[in-house]
Amino acid sequence: MPRALNPFTWTDVVQIDNAVPRRAFTEQVALTLKGGTHVSLFGPRGTGKSSFLLEEAEELARDHGPDAPPWSMIIVDLRTAISIPAFVGVVSAALGAHPDKRLRRRATNAFRDLEKEIGINLGVFKAGVKTRGTDLNDEVILRSQLAALPKVSEHLVIAFDEFQRLNNCPGEPLSQIRSALMGPEHAGHVSLLFTGSLRERLQLMLKTDTEPIWDQAHDMDLPDLPFDEFVEYIQFRFESGGRPIQDEAAEHLVRLGSNHPKRTQQLAWNVWEAADDGEEVDVDLVDETYEELVSSEDQVAQVVDKLLGGDDAEVNEARALFLIGAGESPGSRKTAKTYGLTDESAATRAVDRLRSRGLVARGNGDHKIVDPLLAEWLRRNSPIQ
Repeated sequence: MPRALNPFTWTDVVQIDNAVPRRAFTEQVALTLKGGTHVSLFGPRGTGKSSFLLEEAEELARDHGPDAPPWSMIIVDLRTAISIPAFVGVVSAALGAHPDKRLRRRATNAFRDLEKEIGINLGVFKAGVKTRGTDLNDEVILRSQLAALPKVSEHLVIAFDEFQRLNNCPGEPLSQIRSALMGPEHAGHVSLLFTGSLRERLQLMLKTDTEPIWDQAHDMDLPDLPFDEFVEYIQFRFESGGRPIQDEAAEHLVRLGSNHPKRTQQLAWNVWEAADDGEEVDVDLVDETYEELVSSEDQVAQVVDKLLGGDDAEVNEARALFLIGAGESPGSRKTAKTYGLTDESAATRAVDRLRSRGLVARGNGDHKIVDPLLAEWLRRNSPIQ
């Protein structure tokens, strides 16, 4: 009898067919976008933005009434948009991989017409090769490509995933987005969804009055997955893999993962591997697996090791990580000195840099470590407590 396949995929998005729903939130976002309002969505790394975008695409495709017909969505992954030609490349890739064949066909035709109009081969351009006889600069080519996108659908949402990456893109990519896609002629036909995992950088681009897209998007936060539904999802996946899990064990597993989609799935993956076919997973097996995972997760330790091996500012960030991990306040001079920081100002600056890295987030007036495995590692390896 062949060995069952592990039903958890923690290195990628939650499988959409059995995803934990955020139905009320996805509908709220869909109606906001269909109403002509751009949306800025923040969610820390590993909390399910990629899964949400897939769910949102399905929600947008629903008919919400005569004033909100089905809309199409293009998801542009900006993680590698390191230059204007690279930006052009990721836009082309998003359309080339789109699941809707008709949309892909319309995109191919729109880009072919564009290439004839401006005398540029987009494939050659994104490879960094200049076409002879043209005086168009990179920004004009990007703006022309973006301006062609509304031709692929009468009602279109363009999701710029990890939007803060454009902060490091040379040139004026934000100006080209505004010029090509945010004019009055697109109202009611094109809406933009900006997602990001670094709140401060996202707000810097969208909330600074000197930036081109200043005050053009409604801010929203990706909500946590509902605890009960996440537990049910974990139970369903264990059952489908032939290794059922007790109710108490499933609840305990989700709590240990702090409801964090990626880390909870990683723990579930390891628990499933440790169980035998037909064996009912109990709390003890979850605990044993969790202990092994925390103690063997080298990537978690490497985060701290890299900071401790860096310059003075990075060493202070490592100290601040231990401080936050212990539940201490960076605003205390005594606490700051205990952790090797000169004063509370140095601690606050270090925490601000950690937030810009996406390692720490602010919530309910205090700070927390975003990655629950890193938080537990810091707690266990604290040199103070």
